[in-house]
Amino acid sequence: MRKTFVAFFCLFFLSIVPATPAFAGKVCGGGPQPNGGDPYPSTTTAINLGCTGKGNPIMDMLFGVIRFLAAGVGVVIIGSTILAGVQYSTARDSPEAVQKAKGRIISNLMALLLYIFGYALLNFLIPGGFFNR
Repeated sequence: MRKTFVAFFCLFFLSIVPATPAFAGKVCGGGPQPNGGDPYPSTTTAINLGCTGKGNPIMDMLFGVIRFLAAGVGVVIIGSTILAGVQYSTARDSPEAVQKAKGRIISNLMALLLYIFGYALLNFLIPGGFFNR
C-alpha cells in the first residue's frame, strides 16, 4: 500500500509540471533597433521556439531555445519519475531494487529543486525576468 501511495504521489506531483509543445515555425528577431539604425534582420525557424519576433534575432532565438529546453526539463523529470514509480512498485522483496528506485526518486526531486532555484536565480539576476522576454 505504501509503495503504491509513493508511486501515485510522485506521478501526480510531477504530472503538473507544465510543458510547452513545439508546433510550427516562427519568425525570430526583426524590428527597429533602439538607436534608430537599420532594422534588425529576422530569421524563420523550423519549429516554434517561442520567439517574440522583435529585437535582435540572435538573442530572441537564444531566449526561445532556452524556453524550449526548460519545457524539456519537465518532460524528462516526469518520465524519470514514472520509471522510478514503476521500479518501486515492481521491486517486491528485493531491497536493492527498492533502494535503486528510491535513489532515482530522490535524484528527480533534487533535479527539480535545482531547476526551480536556477529559474528563480535567473529571474532575480536579469532585470525584467529571463523567461518573460
